[in-house]
Amino acid sequence: MKGFQSMVFVKPPSFQGQAWHQDEVFIPTRDRSLVGAWVAIDDATVENGCLWVLPGSHRTGYLYPLRPHNRPDEFDAAPESYGFEDSGEVAVEMAAGSVLFFNGYLLHRSKPNRSETYRRTFVGHYLNAWSLLPWRQRQKPDDLNVAEIDCRRIVPVAGDDPYAWKGVESDVDYVYIRQRDRSRVG
Repeated sequence: MKGFQSMVFVKPPSFQGQAWHQDEVFIPTRDRSLVGAWVAIDDATVENGCLWVLPGSHRTGYLYPLRPHNRPDEFDAAPESYGFEDSGEVAVEMAAGSVLFFNGYLLHRSKPNRSETYRRTFVGHYLNAWSLLPWRQRQKPDDLNVAEIDCRRIVPVAGDDPYAWKGVESDVDYVYIRQRDRSRVG
């Protein structure tokens, strides 16, 4: 496994949640190896917008389609997954310092913070070291490629870069997308 992405979510009072989604849609490993580690920095409660999950929704390996949710008071601007029954959702309340690990196919969301306190979390995403993420450049500025919505740079943070022989792009204002080296395909 390799660490791929880390995020801190700071949800102040009255802040929206995130609509139903599957992390694998945004980080498409193709080998179903994506794992999220959701760490509660503060107590996560129903009132302050804890995580909600659909237990077992990861088992089919099906990625649900996305659509705009049209509920900006309830959820942030990210689209929502749809086409499933969510009556079995479960709130995952957690004490500060607790960790929830979940598969990239698990349907999950968070609701708005209706409390007077912040809800902060750290989320790390991990995947098989051999996963080939199909990130590609947009052809036109308004093209949507869900795998690169926020154009993150991928930087090894520990150990040697196993792809150092491919070189790096030094232009910090450009996200470098390595072309596939067909001579190394076996």
